Amino acid sequence: MDLPHIVALCIFSSYFIAILSLFVLILRTIYSSKLSSKSAFSGKALLFTILTLQSFAHTWFYMFKYMAWSFANYESLHPSSTSQDLLHRVASWLHDTSLFEQAWFAVCAHPLNWWWSEQLCTFTVGAWTVFIAVEGHRHKIKHTWAYMLLGQIVAISVASNLFYIALILSHRAASGKEQTTSQTAASPRLWLSVLLSFATIAISPYTSTQTFLPNLLVMHALLFAPLIGASTIVHPTKSFSVDTKTLYRIIQILAAAIHLRTVFAAARALKQDSISSSTASRLISVAWDVLHSHPAQSSIGWDVVWTSISFIFWMLTSSEYPSALSKLYSVLYLTLATPISSVGVSAPYILRSLRAPDATIQDKRE
Repeated sequence: MDLPHIVALCIFSSYFIAILSLFVLILRTIYSSKLSSKSAFSGKALLFTILTLQSFAHTWFYMFKYMAWSFANYESLHPSSTSQDLLHRVASWLHDTSLFEQAWFAVCAHPLNWWWSEQLCTFTVGAWTVFIAVEGHRHKIKHTWAYMLLGQIVAISVASNLFYIALILSHRAASGKEQTTSQTAASPRLWLSVLLSFATIAISPYTSTQTFLPNLLVMHALLFAPLIGASTIVHPTKSFSVDTKTLYRIIQILAAAIHLRTVFAAARALKQDSISSSTASRLISVAWDVLHSHPAQSSIGWDVVWTSISFIFWMLTSSEYPSALSKLYSVLYLTLATPISSVGVSAPYILRSLRAPDATIQDKRE
């Protein structure tokens, strides 16, 4: 076996080693936080543990199906490779195939595929990035970047549920008074990263075969800029800062505009089919078919579903509502609006209205 094929096998192996390492790092951090805060493993923590396991099992069932499909597809195009032993065949497949690009191209190639994928992208680069930065700062969660990286290489739903567990079991800094989210602000490193990430999402449907992967890599790289180094949550008086409530509102508007464009593109694609049923009913039916049209699409599509469900449960169990009535309204809104507007749009709308019991803003490294 030549060196390039050995390197391909090593890269593939390192992918799973990285996943295992991130799980170990995050679980150790959660456990040490639980010990230091002397928090009990509550029913809330158990709920999100179950959601973590379910989302991981479901999304990675399709991820392994995707890998099997990719391998079979490669061998069908290169029948001469089947005469080699299995290890050489796998090495040849990995050397000649860009699994990352192949998977993402499959889930972005058509407006109906993009209808699913865009929802996860807008949630991740928008509400989820700010949520990790804000709540990680408030609860003094260590290694917030690890949750984002785990979300990129495993599933956002898995990483988000683990982050919810970390918040539940963490020891929040002592607070003498309640603050609203408008009393905390995002530094330029946070809000610029978010805005630039949204720009990459907006141009994704218009990229070519040459620009698709670079644009995708830029989007993924920008996600880590606010989570590495000093906290990006600062006092509102800090120069060029944007208060978090305003940032969530901007995120909601951008996500809504992108999703509306995606829906219109999907509707136009449906109208090209000579089918007499209404566009709305047809979109629901076809969306379900597209969800199971390709294993990579199933993995990311069900990641969207589990991420949405988990966020609704997080809001349902949250104690940071001004009143019981506002909590009821928020949960009803999320349940009804998310399937239509996407979690990328509904999440920032709810998050900007929550109170944030944070006493002081500390500008220090995690």
